[in-house]
Amino acid sequence: MPKIKKLPLNALELQQHPTLTALLSGDRLTQKKLPDIQFLSIEQLQCLLDSSPIPVLMSEKEGLYVALAAMPLINVILSHDAAFKLNVSLIIYDESEPVISTLALIMPALLAPELKSLPQQLHSRHNNAKSLNLAVPSKKQLSHLAQVSPSSIREINKPDKN
Repeated sequence: MPKIKKLPLNALELQQHPTLTALLSGDRLTQKKLPDIQFLSIEQLQCLLDSSPIPVLMSEKEGLYVALAAMPLINVILSHDAAFKLNVSLIIYDESEPVISTLALIMPALLAPELKSLPQQLHSRHNNAKSLNLAVPSKKQLSHLAQVSPSSIREINKPDKN
């Protein structure tokens, strides 16, 4: 059974597992540069971290953890001026191979259909949030975070079924 540990984000020292590095070696980087997230609140950033615990192994070196999954969100959050105020959760596993294959292969395969429709989902959710009077970022801010053009966050007209 894995253990869970919380620690300050600025104290996190991560090294990517060599098997994970080899597995991801053919990945193309789609993120040209980190998005500017300074408009996000500390509460929003902490919520993102709380919903994304980092799967790791303990290292022989004290305070160093070996990441078992790619975690680009961590680099994005570390670019925020207030990142030093945040805490991160680690899920500490005893074995690497089943976790790496599950998170690097199975999870992306399961999420692929969702990701294809993400801009349209953002459009719909943004409109619904506004109608519920929730505080939401603008479509321009959402498109900046998603690194897509603002015009892609729109409703796709469905063909008539006549």
